[in-house]
Amino acid sequence: MKEREVYTKSYWDEEDMLIYNHFIGEMAVRQIEIWPHKMIFLSLEKPLNDGAMLYDQSLSELDLSQMEFITEEEFNKIWREP
Repeated sequence: MKEREVYTKSYWDEEDMLIYNHFIGEMAVRQIEIWPHKMIFLSLEKPLNDGAMLYDQSLSELDLSQMEFITEEEFNKIWREP
């Protein structure tokens, strides 16, 4: 049975950063951080980059009321391999 894939987008006001996550089941497998002057791409293959770390908690631990669920297409539109 294939695990459910979930795509989220949230804004972290304190850091002026947009965060996009791709989860398979409960685990984050890709993440994009969009800062005012840079973008950071994280994945299972590259979980650390430029001081950032791929989200390592489970999907169910997130405050989903603070998240916007997006489509795979929306996530992939800004995802690119660094």
